[in-house]
Amino acid sequence: MKSDLRKKIGWIIGPALLIATLVLPAPEGLSEAAWRTAGLTALMAVFWSLEVIPFATTAFLPLVVLPLAGVASIQEASSPYANPVIFLFLGGIFIALAMERSHLHLRIALHILRPLGTRPAAIVAGFLIASALLSMWINNTATAVMMLPVGLSVISLLHRSDTVKASGFAVALMLGLAYGSSIGGFVTLVGTAPNIFFAGFVREVYGYEVGFFEWMMFAGPIALVLLPITWWLLVRRLSRTPIDGAAELLAAEKSALGKMSAAERRVSVVFGLTIFFWLCRPLVPLAGLSDTVIAMIGGLLLFVIPSGDGKARMLLDWEGAKRVPWDVLWLLGGGLSLAAAIQGTGLASYIGGLSGQFGAVPLIVLVLVIAGLTLLMTELTSNTATTATFLPVIGSIAVGFGMNPVFICALAAIASSGAFMLPVATPPNAIVFGSGWVTVAQMVRVGVWINIAFLAILMLAAATYGNWFFAR
Repeated sequence: MKSDLRKKIGWIIGPALLIATLVLPAPEGLSEAAWRTAGLTALMAVFWSLEVIPFATTAFLPLVVLPLAGVASIQEASSPYANPVIFLFLGGIFIALAMERSHLHLRIALHILRPLGTRPAAIVAGFLIASALLSMWINNTATAVMMLPVGLSVISLLHRSDTVKASGFAVALMLGLAYGSSIGGFVTLVGTAPNIFFAGFVREVYGYEVGFFEWMMFAGPIALVLLPITWWLLVRRLSRTPIDGAAELLAAEKSALGKMSAAERRVSVVFGLTIFFWLCRPLVPLAGLSDTVIAMIGGLLLFVIPSGDGKARMLLDWEGAKRVPWDVLWLLGGGLSLAAAIQGTGLASYIGGLSGQFGAVPLIVLVLVIAGLTLLMTELTSNTATTATFLPVIGSIAVGFGMNPVFICALAAIASSGAFMLPVATPPNAIVFGSGWVTVAQMVRVGVWINIAFLAILMLAAATYGNWFFAR
């Protein structure tokens, strides 16, 4: 569907659904406030899914609609925009920007790539692993942008060989870069925005605090199983012959970086200490210390520690901080404000009651349906927008079926990062598609199998450790 036509349809359908809830009586058993919240939910879902206006602009709608519709005061509508998990994400972004500014990310990537050898499959594994490890701590979009020049350098040198060219090495390497960025992103709370939204949502709605270490223990095994499957699907047809020149190229790239600069060392210390306290926070008996506080301490330190480059600069300044994806932070806030209204007005309970009328549903069936629909939706629209729109509904459905809503929502949040088929599905996919080395057909052929494997892994997690993981 062309962009202009999609927007025109959205402008008709979205406001019409909201207006309908303002002029028509609420269904039996549903309050007026909940009915109007349903209209706002429909409006935002249409605007986000059809990209009628910018995502961040749609995220401000609760600040207008909820007070005017008499659903919530402006104080109640605006408070979720300051949810602690948003500042957890912000602190992580500050650290990522400082890593990029000092080129620490590139040094880390090259250290991962060099020891893996010069066979095509090993090089693809290197890019897959390096992208995954970096995107655990750096936004997956930024990871793909950072890794792309390294990948293109490798391709430009090695693609001169007819054997390498015919094997599809370039396609495998580019897709490995994109898929690694997406897979690594869902392992940590700061790796991608849907994870942060999930943590904020369950804190806001269910009063459940998801810790940094707890999330890694839940999502890590899923990524550890998915990564080797993804690698095998990418390299199963590649040549096993080592590629001449690969080792020399990576050595030259590392040599060009020179010795580790003072800025790199200082950023690495802040980065390392932040991770250490995130992982060990439960063992630190300090009142008030949370993952968000740790993230903001690490982020703010970057503004006061000199870079050591002799130019009187700090590791990060406000010019660099302007590159923070503020639109994503506003999107998170808007989604949390909508979620709070859905819960507070009783709309969530109403949806849960409707779900309960269907009787008992096996856990695996519910996971299959929810994860499958989430995967499909996130192939077509922003994964953050998908999560913000549907997580409140998914949580309500889980409650209606008598299941752990935190666990079901966690699976949905992870599933929203599993868009591997289309360039429009995720920024990493779009970035490697823009390189010109990957066609839509090539991405679909590999991505569909990874999606199937991903869905099977999520069902396996549900059948084993997942359902009791978030039980308290």
